[in-house]
Amino acid sequence: MKVWDLHCDTLSELRHAQKEGRPASFAHNALHIDLAKLEAGDYMLQCLAAFVNLGSGEDPLVTALEEIDIFKQIMEKYPDRIAPVYTAADIRRNAQAGKISAMLTVEEGACCKGSLGVLRRLYELGVRMMTLTWNYPNELAAPNVKADGPALWPCPPDTEHGLTDTGFAFLAEMERLHMIVDISHLSDRGIWDVIEHSTRPFAASHSNCRALAPHCRNLTDQMIRAMADKGCIAGLNYCAAFLDDQPSGDLCRSTTALIAKHAAHYKQVGGAEMIALGSDFDGIGGKLELENCSKMPLLADALQKEGFTEDEVEGIFWRNARRFFEENL
Repeated sequence: MKVWDLHCDTLSELRHAQKEGRPASFAHNALHIDLAKLEAGDYMLQCLAAFVNLGSGEDPLVTALEEIDIFKQIMEKYPDRIAPVYTAADIRRNAQAGKISAMLTVEEGACCKGSLGVLRRLYELGVRMMTLTWNYPNELAAPNVKADGPALWPCPPDTEHGLTDTGFAFLAEMERLHMIVDISHLSDRGIWDVIEHSTRPFAASHSNCRALAPHCRNLTDQMIRAMADKGCIAGLNYCAAFLDDQPSGDLCRSTTALIAKHAAHYKQVGGAEMIALGSDFDGIGGKLELENCSKMPLLADALQKEGFTEDEVEGIFWRNARRFFEENL
């Protein structure tokens, strides 16, 4: 079965390896994702995020541009096996040619440094989806993790701080460009700001259901219903901390059964058509039942055991995401 994944941090891991003098090949490596594993997993499209950690002290724009450069190098090195997607027509063209598609995204809007001009240049470079925040406040908005809050499991949400005036300007410009606004990592107030002010469908590329796992990274039922009403999409995250409900984070598990239960909750609250995959591969640690991107048949089996039809599983695996992007790019 074909697979479409809305989020991974593989570009960041490749950049770190390069900086540390141990460059890794995208064709085959020890990460969750490489080209051989994508082919073994029958992937239709992988979103590759240029991820920026503001806590690293590095220039966020330089970091993003260096990861975008790695993306471009990959596309140039393996043109017969993987090709970029910038338009809906590219999705169809790559599929017809038997190639995996790759979509460039950004995780951390601070790489734009508050400049709409930088945002437009990132679009020109091929970025088609961007989170407004990661785990730190920036020029655009507050993250779901409270900057001055206690480091408690499961982390209380920030319900007070949302989008800044610059953030609202970015929301409008991203919609004009047809760059998908990604609300994963955004504060609760920020998510509602997007829900209340957006004029186009948006995504939560890698977020689960707070009703099942009470971490602030997950979406409330009210958010899920509002997103469904606006034609949005949400990607199931494989991170244990966002899947399980345990007394402490170190006890949380990442299993296909738990992923399937979050899918079932999404279906109950917002409908099966809004569900997609957002693995967070190469951005999450710990023991994963889905050890890497070649193991996706395990999740298909778990979804069917949870009561999803084969048609619904195909929707979750690729069809819902393909429809969303063909309609909104």
